[in-house]
Amino acid sequence: MGMESRRYYGGGGYGGGGMGLPKPQKGVAMLLVINIAAFVIQQMWRPFTDTFSAVPADWWQVWRLITFQFLHADPMHLLFNMIGLYFLGMYLERAWGTVRFIRFYLTCGAIAGLSHYALMAMTGYTYVGLIGASGGVFAVIAACAILFPQIRLIVLFFPMPIRTAAVLFLAIAGLSLISGGAGSVVSHAAHFGGMVAGGLWVLAGPTLADIKVEAQQRAQDGAWQRKMEQQAKEQDEIDAILQKIQREGIDSLTPRERRTLKEATDKRRDRDRRINKM
Repeated sequence: MGMESRRYYGGGGYGGGGMGLPKPQKGVAMLLVINIAAFVIQQMWRPFTDTFSAVPADWWQVWRLITFQFLHADPMHLLFNMIGLYFLGMYLERAWGTVRFIRFYLTCGAIAGLSHYALMAMTGYTYVGLIGASGGVFAVIAACAILFPQIRLIVLFFPMPIRTAAVLFLAIAGLSLISGGAGSVVSHAAHFGGMVAGGLWVLAGPTLADIKVEAQQRAQDGAWQRKMEQQAKEQDEIDAILQKIQREGIDSLTPRERRTLKEATDKRRDRDRRINKM
């Protein structure tokens, strides 16, 4: 986040297209295009950065917590963030799907922005703006470290397991905060907040998924119960009509009873036809 470059490179797992590089999926591709387009606009119209960066003093302009994630300070800042997004984002999008991945990425990036807001408010730097995709990218690193520990990254020219790299990044951000990084051009608070948000999102994921599955199951059970009750009610009505026919003859049926009996007969015939075709 801010003016620094991110020195990592994703490795392993994907077969290549042209030049040995895999084609990004829809979500990652869309994020890459928007980031690059936003950077071009920044170079052409300087006020664009001030208009859409995340500024603590303008906290009520909530859209800035999304828009700042697509702005960058210089080509290297953009390049290294996009490398992280490209190589690691594809793992998550392929596992989660496009919608869930985009929701994860932007939400964790917004939490990174809020972390920056909190530190700036505590230190009095409320007009220090924030730009960059690093918060979301750090969240992606944390998520991949938990879900795909087989990935290896190159950090400062040294290959290492992604979990080692994630712990290293988190430690650097945390120590920088403790040592007073509020005045730095690098928003360590945003890095730390994004990474923690990404990790917690994944760790809480199974619990949230279980809750969702249970809710869906309860809804299905309720629908099934209502269906069974409706069928039992219809069967009771048919039994009563058949008993009436036995006692008084078919001519005793009312128009409504005749219609009910015909509908039941048609349903039974359709059901038998479907069974015969199976």
